[in-house]
Amino acid sequence: MMKSNTWKPIGTVLGETDIDQFYFSLKNYKAKKGDIVTTESRVPSSEGKIIPVTVWGKISTIESSNAFFPTEAAQELTNEDIDIRDTILPTTRDELICKVIILGYTKDEDKNTKLLPLNYPVRPAATVKYPSSEDVENLLISDLNSLHPIYIGSLLAREAVKIRIDADNLVSRHVSIFGMSGSGKTVMVRRIMHEMLSKKYPMLVLDIHGDYLGFIQKQKKLYPDNKIKLFYPNLSVSSEDKEIIYTLIDKLGKSLTDPQKDFLNSLLEKVKYEGGSLLKYIKLLNSKSKEFASTGSTSFKNIRPASMYVVARSLGQVAKKLENMEQTNFRHRKKMNNLKFEELPDPATEPEKIVSKGQLSILYLKGYETLPASAIVSILLENLFKHRQEVNEEIPPFLTVVEEAHNFIPSRSENKDDLPSVETIRKVITEGRKFGTGIMIISQRPSRLDETIASQCNSQIIFRMVNQKDQKATRDRSETLDVDDSKQLPNLANGQGIISGQVVNFSLPVQIKFDEQLINEDIGNENFIDTVENWDDKESVKLRKKFAKDFSNIAEIDNRRPNWSLILFYLKQW
Repeated sequence: MMKSNTWKPIGTVLGETDIDQFYFSLKNYKAKKGDIVTTESRVPSSEGKIIPVTVWGKISTIESSNAFFPTEAAQELTNEDIDIRDTILPTTRDELICKVIILGYTKDEDKNTKLLPLNYPVRPAATVKYPSSEDVENLLISDLNSLHPIYIGSLLAREAVKIRIDADNLVSRHVSIFGMSGSGKTVMVRRIMHEMLSKKYPMLVLDIHGDYLGFIQKQKKLYPDNKIKLFYPNLSVSSEDKEIIYTLIDKLGKSLTDPQKDFLNSLLEKVKYEGGSLLKYIKLLNSKSKEFASTGSTSFKNIRPASMYVVARSLGQVAKKLENMEQTNFRHRKKMNNLKFEELPDPATEPEKIVSKGQLSILYLKGYETLPASAIVSILLENLFKHRQEVNEEIPPFLTVVEEAHNFIPSRSENKDDLPSVETIRKVITEGRKFGTGIMIISQRPSRLDETIASQCNSQIIFRMVNQKDQKATRDRSETLDVDDSKQLPNLANGQGIISGQVVNFSLPVQIKFDEQLINEDIGNENFIDTVENWDDKESVKLRKKFAKDFSNIAEIDNRRPNWSLILFYLKQW
């Protein structure tokens, strides 16, 4: 039971009140914007009796006022160049006026702190009190249905108040994390992942930049009871994945005419591929198209060899670009030779190697362009989701973290709706709750996200944001974001954010806990000035030679010989 009798008075309710808000005069600087305060009121009980209750509210704005020094007076002094000390106008009657958004009330006789909706306004002249941090904490988690709150930081207005969010709603109802680059999004995601690992909850992270490699670096120290796997892409496809092939050729190869498309369709029907590397499949199709063109095969009626050669060249372009991206990814992995990277298992046949209890799976996508990365993500999530839909449920419920989400789920205005990942993620996020498949999307450009997908995220964690389009998109998609809180978005400092939606009881400005130990030691928060000052050209040459040696020692990469022209190309680019 809350000890309201020990709470310190900090002000008095002013003027007219209603059931949604009230104003009060703050007599000291104890409370801040975003802080939680209380006042006393009375409401009728179910028995018809009038009972005392505690009304809870959040300070929305704080303004300074002086009734004896109106605006006109200040204008007059300025215009006449008069010093206020030469007048009789009072300057000691300043007061702080706070606007409070009413959150609900609790019954004084109840032992729990569950908020109930207020149906009667608070009384004018009532005393406003400053509740203890412990009681505020109890209030913040009391109404959550979850038995698994996770700690993410502290109330921005009061550091002593620890903020916890509803883990159940986070994984089942999806969450979006928005903010400018460097505003604290990744810090927030690391914090959530840290807490979820303690609960053995399976997670899959699509890591574009290597921001989450710190987890595997600190596994022995922080997560001895968890499995943390670091995968690199190896997109497995079969003859059934025709749409992926069409999309890759359209975006990475040469645009095809109708006769050339007819030949490609026939080629895909004729050349069977039971399953395996996408690159191998593309190379096989390339080889077969050249073969049919050179032999003048009669299997393809009304299609000239010239059209076949065009298709072959287009397939060759796709293969070259995929190979370049694979090699780029390999180069980035070699820079972190202290980490163990594993080839991504086939999600169709080995889903348990990707999703299992207590396992964090990180898919390292650095070096891949948007379209191939989208294809990888599409096939991966499509297969994992199918396993969750099956009656036997080969894998447990899991959470997918989608970094740089605007690359995978762009809005229709971006003219990229044909990315394979769009439809897949749209399907998972609309149906995932029924099958225990949660999505967390992270982006610095919410205005560029697919509207359907973004609107399905029932909770939002929003960091500093100055772009007006992004601010509007965020407000439009968040039903519970406080209007006054949203006005703070351009002014938030790094690590400060606003949480709204079903993971909390009401919109809350928070300071996110910073987990320095989870930063990737090889990347960290890079200081580019120091990097240049410490640059050693001779050491750079040594690194290039080491890379060449490492690469040449590999007898086979994905069952093929190394492409020495590519090696030379990358050495020149280093």
